[in-house]
Amino acid sequence: MKKLWKFLLDNSLLLVIGAVIGLVWANLGDGANEVYKHILHAHFDWMDNPYYGTDAGNGIKHFDVHYFINDFLMAFFFMAAGKEVFEATFPGGALHNPKQAATPLIATAGGVLGPIGVYCLLALLLHNTFGYEWGTGTANDLMHGWAVPTATDIAFSAMIARIIFGGRHPAVPFLLLLAIADDAVGLVIIALCFGSGFGTNTLIGLGGVAALMAIGYFLFNKKLHINNWLPYFGLMLLSWLCFGYAGIHTSLGFIPIVVCMPHAERDEGVHSDDERGKEDALNRIQSAFYVPTEVILGLFGWASAGVALTTIGFPTACVALALIIGKTIGIFTFGGISGKFLGLPDGMSYKDLLVLGSAAGIGFTVALFVAGVAFPEGNTQDAAKIGALLSLLSMIVAFVLSKICKTERRA
Repeated sequence: MKKLWKFLLDNSLLLVIGAVIGLVWANLGDGANEVYKHILHAHFDWMDNPYYGTDAGNGIKHFDVHYFINDFLMAFFFMAAGKEVFEATFPGGALHNPKQAATPLIATAGGVLGPIGVYCLLALLLHNTFGYEWGTGTANDLMHGWAVPTATDIAFSAMIARIIFGGRHPAVPFLLLLAIADDAVGLVIIALCFGSGFGTNTLIGLGGVAALMAIGYFLFNKKLHINNWLPYFGLMLLSWLCFGYAGIHTSLGFIPIVVCMPHAERDEGVHSDDERGKEDALNRIQSAFYVPTEVILGLFGWASAGVALTTIGFPTACVALALIIGKTIGIFTFGGISGKFLGLPDGMSYKDLLVLGSAAGIGFTVALFVAGVAFPEGNTQDAAKIGALLSLLSMIVAFVLSKICKTERRA
C-alpha cells in the first residue's frame, strides 16, 4: 500500500483521479451536474475579495470552493513549481550552465511559440470557415485562449520520458529543463495577462510584496539566520494578500518569498528524494507540503475537469491540437535549428528530439488552470478544458513516434 501511495504521489496521479471524478460527476445527468456546480460555487459573502476579480462586472471576486482551490490552494502547487525553477539555477541544476542550457532553452521558445501559432491559426480558420462568433453574448473571444497551450506538465511529461527513454538517456534532463523553463514562462504569462490590470492598487500591492521580500531575505535569512520555514510561510500568506490587492493572480502569491529563503547549495534534480533529507528552510517547507500539495492537485482536478462533454467545440480542437501538434513542431524546429549550431547533448539524436517534443505536448495541469482564468465560466471555458484533458493523447503519440523512430531506451 505504501508503494502504491508513493507511486500515486510521485507521478501526480491524484490529479488524474480527481479529474476523472469531476468529469464523470458532471456527466451523470442534469441533477448530478447541478449538485456539482452547487458545491463548487457555494460562496461565503464575508470572505468576498473586493480587490481582485470582476465577477458580474462589480469588481468583487466571490469566495467559494472554486476560488479557494484555484486562487489559494493552488498557490502551494505554484510554490513547488517556483522552487524547482529557482533551484535549476544552482550548481548541478539545468539552468546553471548557460552553454549546456542554450539548446533546451531555445527549444522552449519553440514549445511556447509553436502552440500559440497553431492555436491562433486554428482560431482564425474556424472563424472564417464556420463563422465562430467572437465576443457575442456571454462567449469570450476565442483568441483569449492563446496562452492555454503554452505550458508543459512537468510530472506527466517526465514520467512518459522516463518510460520511453529510460533514466540514463540525455533526452530526460533535456525535457526536464524544457518543462521547467516552459512553466516559468507560464507563470509570467499568468502574472502579466490574467490579473485585473495595473493601477494604484497594483503599485501598493507590489510595494508590499517587495517589503516582505526584504524582510524575508535581509532580516530573517541574512541577519537573524532563521532556518525554520514557519516565519517564511507567514510572509507567504501576507504576500498572497498583497497579490490580491495588486490585482495579480493570487495563485502566484507565495513565489516571491521562495527566492528569499535559506536553500541548499546545489540542485539534486526535480522532485528528487535526496532533497527531502536536507535541513534548509526551502527544502523543509517543500517536504512539509509535499503530500498536501498532491492532494490539492487532486482537488484541483476535481474542480477543473467537471465539464459536460456536450460542450466539446472549436476551443477544444484549438487547445488539443495546439498542444499535441504545436508543441512537437515548435520544439523540434527550434531545437533542431539550435542543435545544428550549438549541438545536441551527447548521445541524443534529432529523432529523440522529435519524440521528446511530442512527450512535452501534455499541458494538463497548467493548461486546465489557464483555461479557467482565460475564459469566463461557460461553454467556451468548458470546451477549452476538455482540450487540455485531451492533451494526454500526446502520450500515445509519443509512444508511437518512439516505435517509428526506434528510440533506444537506456535504463
